[in-house]
Amino acid sequence: MPGVIDHETIHVDNLPTIWSPVQHELSPEEHAKELEDQATASLLWASPVPEQILRVLLSETAIERTDQPPAGFDPDLQGEWDDALITFAFKRAIHLTREERTSEKLVLEYRLEDAGYWLFEITHDTLTVGRI
Repeated sequence: MPGVIDHETIHVDNLPTIWSPVQHELSPEEHAKELEDQATASLLWASPVPEQILRVLLSETAIERTDQPPAGFDPDLQGEWDDALITFAFKRAIHLTREERTSEKLVLEYRLEDAGYWLFEITHDTLTVGRI
């Protein structure tokens, strides 16, 4: 139903977010430009919605190229790591530290490196975000 936050179906997990662009024939200059234009948006898109909100609210969208899987990477759920792909991760990790679901609300607690803990309370009618 539009206009109602469905807290029971919001996806969250504690897997690190990664992104690899679609690989096709581009000149080196076009390839570099494409990576710059798409990396941050695509990495955000791959994140759970509450993490996206927190990153945008806190301006924590800086990314970096990574050659190694980030801490917590699960190849059974996220696929085998491929060193041949250009891969990005957020510079500062956000970790899901608590998740409570009831029929009335979803409560999520996140820890942002060096920036404390943040709490989400999501009901049918409200979304509350605050530092705790």
